[in-house]
Amino acid sequence: MPIYEYRCKTCGEESELLVLGNDDPITCKKCGGDNLEKLMSAHSSLITSPSSEAALPGGCCGTPNSCGRPGSCCS
Repeated sequence: MPIYEYRCKTCGEESELLVLGNDDPITCKKCGGDNLEKLMSAHSSLITSPSSEAALPGGCCGTPNSCGRPGSCCS
């Protein structure tokens, strides 16, 4: 079940909404309006291949020698 970001064209409120199906009505959480536009949003992903560290300068999160150590950003 995807979560989409919407902006209400009536009040300008931006919301993340869980969309269960195409027929389900979606409304603004703030004003209750149904004039919403879907926003483009970036997704996050994690590449776990051994070569992924070498592809990014400084390791997987940009901190040199941080990947794979306990407490690092990638563990």
